[in-house]
Amino acid sequence: MEAEPYSLRDRRFWQLSFGLMLASVFVFSNLYVIQPILPLLAKQFNVSATESSLLFSVASFSLMISLLAFGFISDRIGRLGILKWTLVLSSIPLFLMPMVESFYTLVLLRLFVGIFSAGLPAVAVAYITEEVAPNSRGLAVTIYIASNALGGMAGRVFGGSWADAYTWESSFYVLGVFGLIISALCVMVLPKSQYFVSSKQPYSQDLKGMFIHLKNPMLIYAFIFGMMIQVSFSGIWVYLPFYLEGDPFYLSIQVISLLFLTYSMGVIGSPIAGKLADLYGTVRILFSGLIIMALGVLMTAIPNVVVIILGLAVMCLGFFTAHSLTSSWVGATAEHHKSGASSIYLFSYYIGVTVGGTGVGVIWTSMGWNGVILVSVTLPLISGWLFYRKIH
Repeated sequence: MEAEPYSLRDRRFWQLSFGLMLASVFVFSNLYVIQPILPLLAKQFNVSATESSLLFSVASFSLMISLLAFGFISDRIGRLGILKWTLVLSSIPLFLMPMVESFYTLVLLRLFVGIFSAGLPAVAVAYITEEVAPNSRGLAVTIYIASNALGGMAGRVFGGSWADAYTWESSFYVLGVFGLIISALCVMVLPKSQYFVSSKQPYSQDLKGMFIHLKNPMLIYAFIFGMMIQVSFSGIWVYLPFYLEGDPFYLSIQVISLLFLTYSMGVIGSPIAGKLADLYGTVRILFSGLIIMALGVLMTAIPNVVVIILGLAVMCLGFFTAHSLTSSWVGATAEHHKSGASSIYLFSYYIGVTVGGTGVGVIWTSMGWNGVILVSVTLPLISGWLFYRKIH
C-alpha cells in the first residue's frame, strides 16, 4: 500500500517542518552573520566600507546563481541529498575564515558560503509540495519562510553581539559548530522522499519554461519592482552600521546588531498582510506596503536613535508586506510554469541584494547617509509606480 502524504496528524509532518526550520535558521544566519561586523572587518583589513560590503554581496550573488543550478539538478537527482550535503559544506568556510590574512581570501570563502547556502532554498518548497498533503502545505511553508526571517535576524544579532563581546573570529567558530550540529539533526529527522519523480526533460526545456515569462510585460515590471525594493532594503541595512558607529551616535557594534530585532516586524507583518490581502485585494495592500516602507526609510533621516529604530521597524513592516505579496502576485499571475516565474522573481530579488550591498556603496562614499536614503526611497517608488500603471 502506497504511503499517503504527511498531514498535521502525522509525526513525520512535524519532523519535516522541524528539520527545515533548523536548517533554515542556520543557513540564513550563516548568510547574514557578516552584515553587522562589516565595520570591524573594514578596519582590520584596511578596506573601505564599499569594499567590505563585497563580503555580503558576493555571497548573495553566488547564492543567486546557485539557486537555479541546484533547482535544476534537484529535479533530476532528488531533494534531500542536495539539502543535507550543502548544509555540511556551508559550515566548512566558517572554520577557515578566522584563519585567513587576506581580505580577498575572505571574500572567496564567502563566495562558497553563498554557493552552498543555495541548496536549502532551492529545494525546500519543492520538498514540502511533494511530501505534504495539500491541506497541510500552507502551514509547512509558513513555518519554513518564517524561519528564513528568523535565521537572518538571529545571525545578525548574534554576529554583532558576540563579536563586540569577544571576537568576530570566535563567532564564526561557534556558528560553524552550530551548523554541523544542525546538519546531523537534519540527517536524523528529515523524512525520506516518498513522491519525488525524476525529471527526464532536457535542461533546455526547463530554461525555456522559465524565461518565457520575460515575454509578459506585467511580470517583468513585478521582477523589477522586487529587485528595487531589495536594493533599497539591503542598502539601508549594509550601511546602517557604518552610519551609527560614527558622529553623532558612536554606537557599539553590539548595540547596532540589536537593531536587527526590528526584523520581527516583518515576521509578524507578512501573515497579517496576507489576511488583509484576502479581504481588500493583493494589489491594494501590496502598494500600501510600499508606502509604509518608504515612510520608514525617510524616518531614518532624523538623527535620533529612537526615531531611527521606529523607522527601521516601519520599513521592515512595509518591505515584508510588499515583498511577500509581490511574490504571491507573481505566482498567481503566471498562467503556466509557475515555479519558473517564482524562480525569476527570486533571482531578481537576489540581484537586488547584491546591488544594494555593494552598488549603493558608491552613493554612501560620495553622499553619505542622506544619499543612501534618497536612493532607497526613489528606486522603489519609481519602480512601484511603473508596476502599478502596468497592471491597471
